[in-house]
Amino acid sequence: MNFMLTALLWVYFLFGYLLILPFLFIPSYLRFRNSEAVLQKMNHVHMKIFFSWLRILTPSTRFMIDADVRGLRSSIIVCNHISYLDPILLVSLFERHTTIVKSTFFTVPVFGWFLEKAGYLPSSSSSSDIFDPAMSAGLEKIKSHLSAGGNLFVFPEGTRGRKGRLLPFNKGVFSIARHCHAPLVLVLIRNTDQLFPPGSFSFRMNGEKTVCLKTLTTLTPDYRAENFSAGALAEKARQLFIQAGGGRRREKSNV
Repeated sequence: MNFMLTALLWVYFLFGYLLILPFLFIPSYLRFRNSEAVLQKMNHVHMKIFFSWLRILTPSTRFMIDADVRGLRSSIIVCNHISYLDPILLVSLFERHTTIVKSTFFTVPVFGWFLEKAGYLPSSSSSSDIFDPAMSAGLEKIKSHLSAGGNLFVFPEGTRGRKGRLLPFNKGVFSIARHCHAPLVLVLIRNTDQLFPPGSFSFRMNGEKTVCLKTLTTLTPDYRAENFSAGALAEKARQLFIQAGGGRRREKSNV
């Protein structure tokens, strides 16, 4: 049963990308000047429907999302990462959004085209160098996106943590925040890994579980300070997640 319900959800997910979004986007691209905003909104609606189906098919799962999270605008949002569901859940919450995606995904037919046209950003070949050509071209775009009310959400671990472990944070996003002179909102994600665990294809439909998103704090560092360090800021953010129960302590980070 889990396999069949999972297959239904992923068929809808892929159908939206392969058919619905491109056919809706083409006339929108021709009609509207800001095609990125249009496609981001379409993707947002697509993911809202996906999670509506997920709620129907997994009635024992509750979603508790703070109003503060839903109301975020013009923010750089830093999250822990425990499941593939994390980024698409955030897309379902924000009409205007962007994020940093592994550069290899931009080479995937159709999906790569969608990522580019929606204004998503390819990751740098270096985990910390925002001035890599793949990343530096998007910095001004990020500024404009934030000033227009959009959110940039990122997962500084770079990959999904396993068994409650919080991985070291890459410092790239903290350098981006410095370049944009933007505050950082820390958002804690809980229990998406109970619904869709890393390394699994199937949703866990059985058993009561509560998926939670809540804001921990907002960091507003003095980016002009002579002693400012993106690495130190990354470690400070990571420790705040650990203190909030976002992961067990591991070996000391080297960022």
